[in-house]
Amino acid sequence: MSTTVQNRPETRGVVATLGQSKLPLELDRLHLLGRDGSEPLAFRFVFHEVPFSCRAERQGSRAVLALTGDFGALPYTAEDAPRRRSVQEALTAARSNSGLDWDVTPQQQIEVRGDVDLGLPLTPVALVAGAVTLLMRAQPFLDRLLGALTQTA
Repeated sequence: MSTTVQNRPETRGVVATLGQSKLPLELDRLHLLGRDGSEPLAFRFVFHEVPFSCRAERQGSRAVLALTGDFGALPYTAEDAPRRRSVQEALTAARSNSGLDWDVTPQQQIEVRGDVDLGLPLTPVALVAGAVTLLMRAQPFLDRLLGALTQTA
């Protein structure tokens, strides 16, 4: 006569939870790691040494990804007037042609912001595609701005 003992943990791990999910995985609908599925998804990455942050959330029947990039401080005129002018010219071109919001904050920090509608379901592929779409809009202006920020006198 054999006896079978079952050892069932009270909580399931992430892999076990994912294994029970229907595909495709909608990241904002998962109840993992303390998430209840109601707050926006957020992630960060660095592209060309510029830190970017993203937030994705549902707005009615659509999902929107908002991207923010932080380019650091606008050079002071007293430190390097030509470099400051080059940066301001790059920002003017970016504002006019990229479809993104390029701004200098009251603290003299340079930021870019943009958002894009994502297709549903809200999957990892949709998040990455949204971020890449926004970066592609910014790419020529990002290169010009970084060149201006790093030029030496």
